[in-house]
Amino acid sequence: QPAADIVQVDRIGAALSAFIAQQQTDGGRQHPATQVQVVVRALIPLMQDEASGLASDAALALRLLSRTGTATEDFCDESFLLSAGRAAGLSELGLASGWSHLAREASILLNNILVIRGNAFGVGAALPLRSELRAEEHIAAALSTPDAVPLGQLVAWSRIAFRLTLLPLAADQGGAVGASARLARVLLRLVGWVAKELHGAERAARTQLLCVCESAARSGFNCLRSLGDAALAASAAEQVAAMLAVEPVADAPSATPAGEDAPLREAQLAALQLVVAAPGGGGATCLPWRAVVSLLPPLLRGVSERPGDRRLLVPLLAAQRVAEADKAAAAEMREALFPEAEDGGGVMGRDPNAPLGESAPLGALLVQQLCSSDTIVKRAVGEMVLAVCGGDVDEFVGVAGVGNSAGLLAEKGLLGAAA
Repeated sequence: QPAADIVQVDRIGAALSAFIAQQQTDGGRQHPATQVQVVVRALIPLMQDEASGLASDAALALRLLSRTGTATEDFCDESFLLSAGRAAGLSELGLASGWSHLAREASILLNNILVIRGNAFGVGAALPLRSELRAEEHIAAALSTPDAVPLGQLVAWSRIAFRLTLLPLAADQGGAVGASARLARVLLRLVGWVAKELHGAERAARTQLLCVCESAARSGFNCLRSLGDAALAASAAEQVAAMLAVEPVADAPSATPAGEDAPLREAQLAALQLVVAAPGGGGATCLPWRAVVSLLPPLLRGVSERPGDRRLLVPLLAAQRVAEADKAAAAEMREALFPEAEDGGGVMGRDPNAPLGESAPLGALLVQQLCSSDTIVKRAVGEMVLAVCGGDVDEFVGVAGVGNSAGLLAEKGLLGAAA
Protein backbone atom coordinates (compact mmCIF):
# COMPACT_ATOMS: atom_id res chain seq x y z
CA GLN A 1 0.00 0.00 0.00
CA PRO A 2 1.75 3.19 -1.13
CA ALA A 3 2.05 6.12 1.25
CA ALA A 4 -0.15 8.18 -1.07
CA ASP A 5 -3.07 5.93 -0.06
CA ILE A 6 -2.35 6.35 3.64
CA VAL A 7 -2.19 10.14 3.70
CA GLN A 8 -5.67 11.15 2.57
CA VAL A 9 -5.35 14.92 2.23
CA ASP A 10 -6.41 17.55 -0.27
CA ARG A 11 -3.51 19.97 -0.08
CA ILE A 12 -0.07 18.74 0.81
CA GLY A 13 1.87 20.18 -2.11
CA ALA A 14 5.57 19.40 -2.14
CA ALA A 15 5.55 18.54 1.57
CA LEU A 16 5.06 14.82 0.89
CA SER A 17 6.32 14.30 -2.63
CA ALA A 18 9.88 13.34 -1.67
CA PHE A 19 8.70 10.96 1.04
CA ILE A 20 6.09 9.30 -1.16
CA ALA A 21 8.76 8.79 -3.79
CA GLN A 22 11.02 7.23 -1.18
CA GLN A 23 8.31 4.76 -0.23
CA GLN A 24 7.63 3.88 -3.86
CA THR A 25 11.23 2.87 -4.52
CA ASP A 26 10.71 -0.44 -2.74
CA GLY A 27 7.35 -1.10 -4.38
CA GLY A 28 5.41 0.03 -1.34
CA ARG A 29 5.99 -3.31 0.38
CA GLN A 30 6.56 -1.84 3.84
CA HIS A 31 3.99 -2.24 6.59
CA PRO A 32 1.58 0.73 6.55
CA ALA A 33 2.51 1.69 10.13
CA THR A 34 6.15 1.88 9.11
CA GLN A 35 5.27 4.03 6.13
CA VAL A 36 3.30 6.40 8.33
CA GLN A 37 6.20 6.59 10.76
CA VAL A 38 8.57 7.64 7.98
CA VAL A 39 6.17 10.32 6.78
CA VAL A 40 5.48 11.60 10.30
CA ARG A 41 9.17 11.90 11.18
CA ALA A 42 9.82 13.83 7.98
CA LEU A 43 6.83 16.16 8.46
CA ILE A 44 7.67 17.23 12.02
CA PRO A 45 10.70 19.39 11.07
CA LEU A 46 8.73 20.85 8.16
CA MET A 47 6.01 21.98 10.59
CA GLN A 48 8.67 23.59 12.76
CA ASP A 49 10.19 25.53 9.86
CA GLU A 50 7.81 28.37 9.00
CA ALA A 51 10.32 29.78 6.51
CA SER A 52 9.89 26.72 4.30
CA GLY A 53 6.37 27.76 3.34
CA LEU A 54 5.28 24.18 4.03
CA ALA A 55 4.67 24.41 7.77
CA SER A 56 0.86 24.66 7.59
CA ASP A 57 0.69 21.86 5.00
CA ALA A 58 2.82 19.67 7.25
CA ALA A 59 0.63 20.47 10.27
CA LEU A 60 -2.46 19.58 8.24
CA ALA A 61 -0.93 16.25 7.20
CA LEU A 62 0.12 15.43 10.76
CA ARG A 63 -3.29 16.40 12.07
CA LEU A 64 -5.02 14.02 9.66
CA LEU A 65 -2.52 11.24 10.31
CA SER A 66 -3.18 11.60 14.03
CA ARG A 67 -6.82 10.62 13.42
CA THR A 68 -6.37 7.69 11.03
CA GLY A 69 -6.00 5.06 13.74
CA THR A 70 -2.45 4.36 12.53
CA ALA A 71 -0.79 6.97 14.73
CA THR A 72 2.66 5.76 15.72
CA GLU A 73 4.60 6.16 18.95
CA ASP A 74 5.91 9.48 17.61
CA PHE A 75 2.59 11.04 18.62
CA CYS A 76 3.35 10.14 22.24
CA ASP A 77 6.77 11.79 22.14
CA GLU A 78 7.16 14.78 24.48
CA SER A 79 9.22 16.77 22.00
CA PHE A 80 6.50 16.33 19.34
CA LEU A 81 3.90 17.57 21.84
CA LEU A 82 5.95 20.69 22.53
CA SER A 83 6.59 21.25 18.81
CA ALA A 84 2.87 21.14 18.13
CA GLY A 85 2.25 23.50 21.03
CA ARG A 86 4.76 26.02 19.68
CA ALA A 87 3.36 25.74 16.16
CA ALA A 88 -0.09 26.42 17.64
CA GLY A 89 1.23 29.66 19.11
CA LEU A 90 2.29 28.69 22.64
CA SER A 91 5.66 29.77 23.98
CA GLU A 92 7.26 30.45 27.34
CA LEU A 93 6.28 34.11 26.88
CA GLY A 94 2.60 33.64 26.06
CA LEU A 95 0.08 32.68 23.39
CA ALA A 96 0.70 34.37 20.06
CA SER A 97 -2.04 36.65 18.76
CA GLY A 98 -3.64 35.91 15.41
CA TRP A 99 -5.18 32.79 13.98
CA SER A 100 -3.09 31.70 11.02
CA HIS A 101 -3.64 28.53 9.02
CA LEU A 102 -0.62 27.00 10.77
CA ALA A 103 -1.93 27.91 14.23
CA ARG A 104 -5.36 26.48 13.39
CA GLU A 105 -4.06 23.15 12.09
CA ALA A 106 -1.43 22.83 14.84
CA SER A 107 -3.95 23.52 17.64
CA ILE A 108 -6.21 20.72 16.36
CA LEU A 109 -3.15 18.48 16.06
CA LEU A 110 -2.14 19.43 19.61
CA ASN A 111 -5.52 18.35 20.97
CA ASN A 112 -5.29 15.05 19.06
CA ILE A 113 -1.81 14.42 20.46
CA LEU A 114 -3.11 15.05 23.97
CA VAL A 115 -5.85 12.46 23.41
CA ILE A 116 -3.29 9.91 22.14
CA ARG A 117 -0.93 10.67 25.04
CA GLY A 118 -3.85 10.44 27.45
CA ASN A 119 -4.49 6.86 26.33
CA ALA A 120 -0.82 6.08 26.92
CA PHE A 121 0.05 8.12 30.02
CA GLY A 122 -3.27 8.91 31.69
CA VAL A 123 -3.93 12.26 33.37
CA GLY A 124 -0.29 13.39 33.04
CA ALA A 125 -0.49 13.63 29.25
CA ALA A 126 -0.41 17.46 29.23
CA LEU A 127 2.24 17.89 31.93
CA PRO A 128 5.00 19.09 29.52
CA LEU A 129 2.74 21.94 28.38
CA ARG A 130 2.50 23.09 31.99
CA SER A 131 6.15 22.64 32.94
CA GLU A 132 7.77 23.85 29.72
CA LEU A 133 5.34 26.35 28.20
CA ARG A 134 3.25 27.52 31.23
CA ALA A 135 0.19 26.65 29.17
CA GLU A 136 -2.43 27.13 31.89
CA GLU A 137 -1.33 30.68 32.55
CA HIS A 138 -1.15 31.66 28.88
CA ILE A 139 -4.43 30.00 27.84
CA ALA A 140 -6.19 31.67 30.78
CA ALA A 141 -4.88 35.04 29.59
CA ALA A 142 -6.11 34.41 26.03
CA LEU A 143 -9.55 33.13 27.06
CA SER A 144 -10.07 36.02 29.50
CA THR A 145 -10.86 38.34 26.56
CA PRO A 146 -13.08 36.14 24.37
CA ASP A 147 -14.43 39.07 22.35
CA ALA A 148 -10.93 39.60 20.95
CA VAL A 149 -10.37 35.95 19.96
CA PRO A 150 -11.74 34.26 16.80
CA LEU A 151 -14.42 31.69 17.62
CA GLY A 152 -12.43 28.87 16.03
CA GLN A 153 -9.52 29.67 18.30
CA LEU A 154 -11.79 29.69 21.35
CA VAL A 155 -13.06 26.23 20.37
CA ALA A 156 -9.54 24.87 19.95
CA TRP A 157 -8.05 26.30 23.13
CA SER A 158 -11.04 25.48 25.32
CA ARG A 159 -10.61 21.85 24.24
CA ILE A 160 -6.90 21.96 25.06
CA ALA A 161 -7.76 23.56 28.40
CA PHE A 162 -9.86 20.49 29.17
CA ARG A 163 -6.78 18.27 28.81
CA LEU A 164 -4.82 20.58 31.10
CA THR A 165 -7.50 20.46 33.78
CA LEU A 166 -7.14 16.69 33.97
CA LEU A 167 -3.68 17.24 35.49
CA PRO A 168 -3.46 16.87 39.27
CA LEU A 169 -2.51 20.00 41.16
CA ALA A 170 1.23 19.72 41.71
CA ALA A 171 2.22 21.36 44.99
CA ASP A 172 5.91 20.98 44.18
CA GLN A 173 5.64 23.05 41.01
CA GLY A 174 5.76 26.75 41.83
CA GLY A 175 2.60 28.59 40.83
CA ALA A 176 0.76 25.52 39.51
CA VAL A 177 -2.16 25.81 41.93
CA GLY A 178 -2.48 29.54 41.29
CA ALA A 179 -2.43 29.01 37.53
CA SER A 180 -5.10 26.33 37.82
CA ALA A 181 -7.32 28.62 39.91
CA ARG A 182 -6.94 31.46 37.39
CA LEU A 183 -7.80 29.13 34.55
CA ALA A 184 -10.86 27.91 36.46
CA ARG A 185 -12.16 31.44 36.99
CA VAL A 186 -11.69 32.25 33.30
CA LEU A 187 -13.45 29.07 32.18
CA LEU A 188 -16.45 29.77 34.42
CA ARG A 189 -16.77 33.31 33.07
CA LEU A 190 -16.52 31.89 29.56
CA VAL A 191 -19.73 29.89 30.14
CA GLY A 192 -21.58 33.10 30.99
CA TRP A 193 -20.05 34.89 28.00
CA VAL A 194 -21.31 32.14 25.67
CA ALA A 195 -24.82 32.50 27.11
CA LYS A 196 -24.78 36.21 26.25
CA GLU A 197 -23.37 35.67 22.76
CA LEU A 198 -25.91 32.98 21.88
CA HIS A 199 -28.74 35.50 21.80
CA GLY A 200 -29.20 36.33 18.13
CA ALA A 201 -26.13 34.36 16.99
CA GLU A 202 -26.09 33.01 13.44
CA ARG A 203 -26.21 29.26 12.90
CA ALA A 204 -22.48 28.70 12.27
CA ALA A 205 -21.49 30.89 15.22
CA ARG A 206 -24.06 29.18 17.44
CA THR A 207 -22.55 25.77 16.77
CA GLN A 208 -19.07 27.00 17.71
CA LEU A 209 -20.33 28.84 20.78
CA LEU A 210 -22.01 25.69 22.08
CA CYS A 211 -18.74 23.77 21.57
CA VAL A 212 -16.92 26.43 23.60
CA CYS A 213 -19.50 26.23 26.38
CA GLU A 214 -19.35 22.46 26.61
CA SER A 215 -15.54 22.37 26.71
CA ALA A 216 -15.34 25.26 29.18
CA ALA A 217 -17.93 23.66 31.46
CA ARG A 218 -16.25 20.26 31.44
CA SER A 219 -12.90 21.92 32.11
CA GLY A 220 -14.37 24.04 34.89
CA PHE A 221 -15.88 20.94 36.47
CA ASN A 222 -12.43 19.32 36.60
CA CYS A 223 -11.00 22.48 38.19
CA LEU A 224 -13.71 22.68 40.84
CA ARG A 225 -13.20 19.06 41.83
CA SER A 226 -9.44 19.54 42.10
CA LEU A 227 -9.45 22.91 43.87
CA GLY A 228 -12.31 22.30 46.29
CA ASP A 229 -12.96 26.05 46.41
CA ALA A 230 -16.53 26.52 47.66
CA ALA A 231 -16.63 30.23 46.88
CA LEU A 232 -15.45 29.63 43.32
CA ALA A 233 -18.00 26.86 42.89
CA ALA A 234 -20.81 29.06 44.19
CA SER A 235 -19.88 31.80 41.73
CA ALA A 236 -20.31 29.33 38.88
CA ALA A 237 -24.06 29.12 39.55
CA GLU A 238 -24.67 32.59 38.10
CA GLN A 239 -22.97 31.59 34.84
CA VAL A 240 -24.95 28.34 34.75
CA ALA A 241 -28.22 30.18 35.36
CA ALA A 242 -27.47 32.45 32.39
CA MET A 243 -26.81 29.41 30.20
CA LEU A 244 -30.03 27.71 31.30
CA ALA A 245 -31.96 30.84 30.37
CA VAL A 246 -30.97 30.51 26.70
CA GLU A 247 -34.02 29.62 24.63
CA PRO A 248 -33.87 26.62 22.24
CA VAL A 249 -33.97 27.20 18.50
CA ALA A 250 -36.30 24.87 16.63
CA ASP A 251 -34.36 25.01 13.35
CA ALA A 252 -30.95 24.68 14.98
CA PRO A 253 -28.52 22.09 13.57
CA SER A 254 -29.30 18.61 14.93
CA ALA A 255 -32.69 19.71 16.23
CA THR A 256 -34.95 16.75 16.85
CA PRO A 257 -38.25 16.23 15.02
CA ALA A 258 -39.96 17.52 18.17
CA GLY A 259 -38.11 20.79 17.76
CA GLU A 260 -35.67 20.25 20.60
CA ASP A 261 -32.32 21.98 20.24
CA ALA A 262 -30.13 18.96 21.07
CA PRO A 263 -26.74 20.77 20.95
CA LEU A 264 -28.04 23.44 23.31
CA ARG A 265 -29.37 20.78 25.68
CA GLU A 266 -25.97 19.06 25.75
CA ALA A 267 -24.20 22.35 26.49
CA GLN A 268 -26.69 23.14 29.26
CA LEU A 269 -26.17 19.70 30.80
CA ALA A 270 -22.41 20.25 30.74
CA ALA A 271 -22.84 23.66 32.39
CA LEU A 272 -25.16 22.24 35.03
CA GLN A 273 -22.36 19.93 36.19
CA LEU A 274 -20.67 22.99 37.67
CA VAL A 275 -23.43 23.35 40.25
CA VAL A 276 -23.40 19.63 40.97
CA ALA A 277 -19.65 19.94 41.66
CA ALA A 278 -20.18 22.71 44.22
CA PRO A 279 -19.75 21.50 47.83
CA GLY A 280 -23.13 21.46 49.52
CA GLY A 281 -24.90 22.69 46.40
CA GLY A 282 -23.60 26.24 46.75
CA GLY A 283 -25.44 28.71 44.52
CA ALA A 284 -28.29 26.31 43.70
CA THR A 285 -30.89 28.85 44.83
CA CYS A 286 -30.17 31.10 41.85
CA LEU A 287 -30.92 28.37 39.31
CA PRO A 288 -34.19 28.62 37.36
CA TRP A 289 -35.74 25.34 38.45
CA ARG A 290 -38.13 25.19 35.49
CA ALA A 291 -35.16 25.23 33.11
CA VAL A 292 -33.45 22.52 35.16
CA VAL A 293 -36.39 20.10 35.12
CA SER A 294 -37.07 20.82 31.43
CA LEU A 295 -33.88 18.86 30.68
CA LEU A 296 -35.33 15.71 32.26
CA PRO A 297 -38.09 14.42 29.90
CA PRO A 298 -35.94 13.33 26.91
CA LEU A 299 -33.40 11.75 29.26
CA LEU A 300 -36.06 9.89 31.24
CA ARG A 301 -37.69 8.59 28.06
CA GLY A 302 -34.33 7.33 26.85
CA VAL A 303 -33.36 5.39 29.99
CA SER A 304 -34.36 2.02 28.52
CA GLU A 305 -32.72 2.80 25.16
CA ARG A 306 -29.44 4.04 26.67
CA PRO A 307 -28.70 1.95 29.76
CA GLY A 308 -25.79 3.32 31.70
CA ASP A 309 -26.25 6.87 30.38
CA ARG A 310 -25.46 8.98 33.45
CA ARG A 311 -26.33 12.39 31.99
CA LEU A 312 -29.73 12.03 33.64
CA LEU A 313 -28.11 12.29 37.06
CA VAL A 314 -26.97 15.89 36.46
CA PRO A 315 -30.41 17.59 36.27
CA LEU A 316 -31.76 15.21 38.94
CA LEU A 317 -29.03 16.23 41.39
CA ALA A 318 -29.38 19.88 40.46
CA ALA A 319 -33.16 19.82 40.99
CA GLN A 320 -32.65 18.05 44.32
CA ARG A 321 -30.20 20.73 45.46
CA VAL A 322 -32.54 23.53 44.43
CA ALA A 323 -35.39 21.91 46.38
CA GLU A 324 -33.24 21.32 49.46
CA ALA A 325 -31.85 24.87 49.45
CA ASP A 326 -35.10 26.73 48.69
CA LYS A 327 -38.30 25.47 50.30
CA ALA A 328 -40.43 27.91 48.30
CA ALA A 329 -38.96 26.56 45.06
CA ALA A 330 -39.57 23.00 46.32
CA ALA A 331 -43.23 23.80 46.88
CA GLU A 332 -43.52 25.26 43.38
CA MET A 333 -41.87 22.17 41.90
CA ARG A 334 -44.19 19.89 43.88
CA GLU A 335 -47.25 21.69 42.55
CA ALA A 336 -45.97 21.71 38.95
CA LEU A 337 -44.74 18.10 38.81
CA PHE A 338 -47.38 16.43 40.98
CA PRO A 339 -50.49 18.64 40.95
CA GLU A 340 -52.51 15.83 42.50
CA ALA A 341 -51.61 12.83 44.62
CA GLU A 342 -50.81 9.75 42.57
CA ASP A 343 -54.02 8.01 41.59
CA GLY A 344 -52.78 5.80 38.79
CA GLY A 345 -52.80 2.58 40.79
CA GLY A 346 -54.51 3.08 44.09
CA VAL A 347 -52.58 3.09 47.33
CA MET A 348 -49.72 1.07 45.79
CA GLY A 349 -49.13 3.69 43.12
CA ARG A 350 -48.71 3.53 39.37
CA ASP A 351 -47.62 0.22 37.84
CA PRO A 352 -43.96 0.87 36.90
CA ASN A 353 -44.23 -1.58 34.01
CA ALA A 354 -47.21 0.16 32.43
CA PRO A 355 -46.18 1.93 29.19
CA LEU A 356 -46.31 5.72 29.13
CA GLY A 357 -47.22 7.65 26.01
CA GLU A 358 -45.21 10.45 24.46
CA SER A 359 -47.48 12.98 26.16
CA ALA A 360 -46.97 11.53 29.64
CA PRO A 361 -46.30 14.28 32.20
CA LEU A 362 -42.89 14.61 33.81
CA GLY A 363 -44.26 13.51 37.19
CA ALA A 364 -45.35 10.15 35.74
CA LEU A 365 -41.95 9.66 34.10
CA LEU A 366 -40.24 10.26 37.44
CA VAL A 367 -42.52 7.89 39.37
CA GLN A 368 -41.93 5.19 36.77
CA GLN A 369 -38.17 5.29 37.49
CA LEU A 370 -38.69 4.76 41.23
CA CYS A 371 -38.75 1.04 40.43
CA SER A 372 -36.04 1.13 37.77
CA SER A 373 -33.71 -1.84 37.47
CA ASP A 374 -30.87 0.71 37.37
CA THR A 375 -30.25 1.21 41.08
CA ILE A 376 -28.32 4.46 40.59
CA VAL A 377 -31.12 6.06 38.56
CA LYS A 378 -33.76 4.75 40.96
CA ARG A 379 -31.97 6.24 43.98
CA ALA A 380 -31.32 9.59 42.26
CA VAL A 381 -34.94 9.96 41.16
CA GLY A 382 -36.16 8.99 44.62
CA GLU A 383 -33.92 11.52 46.36
CA MET A 384 -35.02 14.25 43.96
CA VAL A 385 -38.77 13.52 44.42
CA LEU A 386 -38.35 13.29 48.20
CA ALA A 387 -36.59 16.68 48.21
CA VAL A 388 -39.40 18.17 46.11
CA CYS A 389 -41.79 16.88 48.79
CA GLY A 390 -39.80 18.83 51.37
CA GLY A 391 -38.47 15.62 52.89
CA ASP A 392 -41.98 14.77 54.10
CA VAL A 393 -42.35 10.98 53.98
CA ASP A 394 -46.16 10.99 53.94
CA GLU A 395 -46.24 13.47 51.07
CA PHE A 396 -43.67 11.39 49.19
CA VAL A 397 -45.83 8.28 49.61
CA GLY A 398 -48.89 10.25 48.53
CA VAL A 399 -47.12 11.33 45.36
CA ALA A 400 -45.54 8.02 44.40
CA GLY A 401 -47.70 5.39 46.09
CA VAL A 402 -46.63 2.89 48.75
CA GLY A 403 -45.25 0.36 46.28
CA ASN A 404 -43.09 2.82 44.36
CA SER A 405 -41.78 4.62 47.43
CA ALA A 406 -41.06 1.63 49.66
CA GLY A 407 -37.63 0.87 48.19
CA LEU A 408 -36.09 4.28 48.84
CA LEU A 409 -37.70 4.63 52.26
CA ALA A 410 -36.34 1.24 53.30
CA GLU A 411 -32.84 2.19 52.12
CA LYS A 412 -32.98 5.42 54.12
CA GLY A 413 -34.48 3.76 57.20
CA LEU A 414 -37.67 5.81 56.87
CA LEU A 415 -40.19 3.09 56.12
CA GLY A 416 -41.54 3.17 59.63
CA ALA A 417 -42.11 6.92 59.39
CA ALA A 418 -44.83 6.52 56.77
CA ALA A 419 -48.32 6.94 58.20
